[in-house]
Amino acid sequence: MGPVAAKDSSTKKISKAIFQSMVEKASAGIFVYQGGSFFYVNPAFRRNLGYRAGELDDKSLRDVVRPDAVDELEERYAKLIRGEEIPSRSDVVFVTKFGVERIISLSISVITLGCGPAILNVARDITERRQMVEAVESYSQFLKGLIENSSDAIIASDLQGHALVFNKAAEEITGFKAEEMLSKTINIDDFMGKGERRRILKLLDKGSAEKPYRLVAEETSLYIKDGTLIPISLSASYVYQGDNPIAGISIFRDLRPLKEVQERLKSSEKKYRILVEKANDGIFVYQDHRFKYTNPKFREFVGYTSEELSTMGFRDIMRTEIAELIESRYDKRIKGEKVPEQYEIALRSKDGEWKAFEITPSIIEYEKNPATQNIIRDITQKRNQQKALRASETKYRTTVEHTGTAIMLLEENRIISLVNKQMEKLTGYSRDEMEGKMPFTEIVHPGDIDRMVGYHKARREGKKDVPSEYEFRLLDKHRAIKDSFLTIGLIPGTRQSIVSIIDVTEKKNMERELEKSRKMAILGEMSAHVAHEVRNPLQKIKTGIELLRNLHPLEERQTKILEGVTSGIDTLEKFVTQILDWTRSGKIKPKAYSISNIIDGLLFNRTDHCIAQGIGIRTSLDPEHDTLIVDGIQIRQLIENLIENALDAMPEGGTLGISTSHVKSHVFRSVGFEFVADALEICIEDTGCGMDEEVLQQIFQPFFTSKTKGTGLGLALVQKIVTMHHGEVEVSSRAGDGSRFIVRIPVDQTIGEKAKSLTLKDQI
Repeated sequence: MGPVAAKDSSTKKISKAIFQSMVEKASAGIFVYQGGSFFYVNPAFRRNLGYRAGELDDKSLRDVVRPDAVDELEERYAKLIRGEEIPSRSDVVFVTKFGVERIISLSISVITLGCGPAILNVARDITERRQMVEAVESYSQFLKGLIENSSDAIIASDLQGHALVFNKAAEEITGFKAEEMLSKTINIDDFMGKGERRRILKLLDKGSAEKPYRLVAEETSLYIKDGTLIPISLSASYVYQGDNPIAGISIFRDLRPLKEVQERLKSSEKKYRILVEKANDGIFVYQDHRFKYTNPKFREFVGYTSEELSTMGFRDIMRTEIAELIESRYDKRIKGEKVPEQYEIALRSKDGEWKAFEITPSIIEYEKNPATQNIIRDITQKRNQQKALRASETKYRTTVEHTGTAIMLLEENRIISLVNKQMEKLTGYSRDEMEGKMPFTEIVHPGDIDRMVGYHKARREGKKDVPSEYEFRLLDKHRAIKDSFLTIGLIPGTRQSIVSIIDVTEKKNMERELEKSRKMAILGEMSAHVAHEVRNPLQKIKTGIELLRNLHPLEERQTKILEGVTSGIDTLEKFVTQILDWTRSGKIKPKAYSISNIIDGLLFNRTDHCIAQGIGIRTSLDPEHDTLIVDGIQIRQLIENLIENALDAMPEGGTLGISTSHVKSHVFRSVGFEFVADALEICIEDTGCGMDEEVLQQIFQPFFTSKTKGTGLGLALVQKIVTMHHGEVEVSSRAGDGSRFIVRIPVDQTIGEKAKSLTLKDQI
């Protein structure tokens, strides 16, 4: 071989090595197909299909291509080999080693390999890109369908008044065609009332991207194509890009039908009856918190007869908290106070089905007394459409991001795909932590997960008895529990759920406190009455026994019987005294007292008892902070009750520990107010039998006791005395491991009284 031939051979080897290295390291998949099997496959293509090196050597297209696409691809190969012209690129559905379908774009060409032709394929995985395109197209078509089929007129326009969106309902109401409006030959100003658009824009300019101003259901007017000025109900808001508004969205409804109804109602009772009875909207008269009159359509909506409804009110067909709000609005409207003229409500029909309605109330005179006339329209379908609209992320951000309600979008696999700012605020999680990553069960209390997962599954199975509104316990990022009210529904045509959540924790706490106060008041009155009724007979019995003892000499057995009766009377007297102490008024007589003197006196009186019972006493009293401005009698009772409980918990002996210490600038939280003050902390602990969690939850309830001879009022009285002194009491205990009670009392009672007075003044 000559020098030139040797050089050519060396060059070819280097070129081949470079080519092979490029192919092996290429990011695109490359494979050669010859004779019905893979001749060569580069690493990128193997990774696309999940195979390791060598696993595709004996496989054909039928092993990796979806069955319905194999014949077509092989036919293309055959045509290319025959020299026929075919598209240079085709999209083929491949199936990975793990059974997952991937869309791969193939660029194919013929090469000569060995003794025959082969097909060189350059493969690019376009699965995600195709899915993204299809999703965008689907969202776009879905949104367009919702807008076009809306019964309300929807118009979007730029800031110069040129229409960008003009749906069918807008055409029907105004008489203008969408083509006319979108061609920019007609400006929004041309059919709005004089100066009306400028007035509305000024209102919207008050808002910002962070806190947009929204015009909701305001009555105004516009000129339709024939020049007639008609009344409408208008809602409007800006669409922002960054911090700047770029367009306005208006949703309005023709009020002419409603105005005509109102005029006819005023003209005559007869015409009113005819119109109302045949109206397609539900109409009812509400007076004294009862349905005084209902038309057939309203009765059809709720499924009750007129006789049944005549004894019912909103509380019978609405959730309690919502009914209270609506009843409050009714009272205010009757008094002439300003309340919303239109709003949405959810009503439960007789068969238990919940439906959404839009209600427009107005004041009328009915049977010579003020009442409200209410026109109600079923907007259940509209509500579902609105929820479906949120499936488009872009529109969702525009319409929902700044709402006052926490909203999220749930996928079928339970993953949260979209959230708004209120959801971030409610849960404490950021959008990045939730969207596309977190299952909704992560923010649900364990006790509610099974129920809500069941609802999630049943809703997608099409079951009819799945509630769309219910309460659950939400767990935020810090694992704090929040009572929440949830509204949920499937977005039509999808497997997604739109969810809105309202935090009702404060309302629930108030309801519980009010109910507790009511029960305690009743119990207090009853207990005081019983105590007074028992005390006088006890004194008479006690006097009678003393007389019996002194009249005649008694036998030893008779003496023991009378001593037993006397002991029982003493126990009853102590019980009656505790009842009266517990039910006494909340007033205290504060004076300066030494806490160490009170504690030393109580311990001195129990020295013999402690020695006999094998109980050691350990004290640590702060001498520099020993004086409290309190009601000394009550504080002595408080400490005495805690000491008695500790001694009773150690029948076999143990250690009683009592300590006092100064706490600077402690935050005291009472019902409805809080304040900061220096406090004296009194700690009383024992090494006795302790308490389990179930007992701990009830120890401060009146008449609850785990002792065989206890009255159940000792700790209830402790809590009451602490509350009267604006203090707080904490308890920690475990069964078999002793108990610790910590009482904190403000050093200066006047600070608590001032804080309470200021809070009451603010409420008034």
